[in-house]
Amino acid sequence: IAFPALSCLAATWNPELSLLYGKSIGEEARYRNKNVLLGPGANIYRVPLNGRNFEYLGEDPYLTTKMVVPYIQGVQSNGVAACVKHFALNNHEANRYQVEMKVDDRTLYEIYLPAFKAAVQEAKAWAIMGAYGKYKGQHCCHNQYLLNDILKGEWEFDGVVISDWGGAHDTPQAITNGLDMEF
Repeated sequence: IAFPALSCLAATWNPELSLLYGKSIGEEARYRNKNVLLGPGANIYRVPLNGRNFEYLGEDPYLTTKMVVPYIQGVQSNGVAACVKHFALNNHEANRYQVEMKVDDRTLYEIYLPAFKAAVQEAKAWAIMGAYGKYKGQHCCHNQYLLNDILKGEWEFDGVVISDWGGAHDTPQAITNGLDMEF
């Protein structure tokens, strides 16, 4: 089945449709003997030239939060893990391994994190994929503040944290800073 991009799904503002979408794509994954679906994309995009914007549920934290929860519930109702991505601040494709996001905590918590928090606490997502780029001097895929302090600490996430391909850059730091699996 060719499913529409998540930006199109979000444009419906229809959580029931998001549940059906997630359930359907989860059935497709189960049929193909897949255990993990690398999605949904809950990153809040801010740079219009980011080549992955179509993968995300939008640029509004409220809308994205309302659409991500039923999507995850639908996928996981099939016994397939939803791997919510890209946690967090994945705004650039150009120089994505070196770019450092400059965001204060209030902006981080009010704009970039609500959908991920809902994915963890309401939808009970089984997996989270880290973002490319850096935040507070560390790559997001092995960032002490994002992964250990917020995700696993504040939100008590007990699932698996996965890097995106090539997103991990320092093995000792990754081991101690919350990354569970490197792609």
